[in-house]
Order: sequence, then structure tokens, then C-alpha cells
Amino acid sequence: MEIKVRNVCPVAVSKVDRLAKEKGLSRQAFLKEQIETLSIMEEVEKQEQAIDDLYDRTIETIQRCSDAMTNMDRTFNKLFGEDNEE
Repeated sequence: MEIKVRNVCPVAVSKVDRLAKEKGLSRQAFLKEQIETLSIMEEVEKQEQAIDDLYDRTIETIQRCSDAMTNMDRTFNKLFGEDNEE
């Protein structure tokens, strides 16, 4: 598919040309890459948020498990007379 953009600020075009040159790309290839990246950014951000949420839930679960293990250890020590709490 073809896209045409008119009346772009010359300063912006110069910057695009410089960025494209730094990446070893033509203006067209650079802009194509940027448009394709832009088109998926919302989905990438949603996935990043889902990963962050999963990370937070995992940390909370690990903390709850650690707390439960500590409580079980204390109970075990009390039951068997090995109360060595610091």
C-alpha cells in the first residue's frame, strides 16, 4: 500500500533523513519501519502492562507463601519445643 504525506516541515524532513542515514536506510525504508512500529505500539504497551501486572501478582504470591512458611515453621517449633525465635 502506498502513503503520501505532503507539506512536511523541512526541518522534520532533514531530521528524518539524518536518522535514516544513521541507520543505513533510505528515507522510505526508515519511514516504513517507523509507521509499522507505530502501528503495533498500543498492543506492545498492553502486553508490557500485562507482564508488569503478572510480575506484581507473582511477588505478592511469593510473599504470602514465605509468610505461610514462616508461620508453619513457628508452629512446628512450638509443637516440638524448639522455639528458637530471635
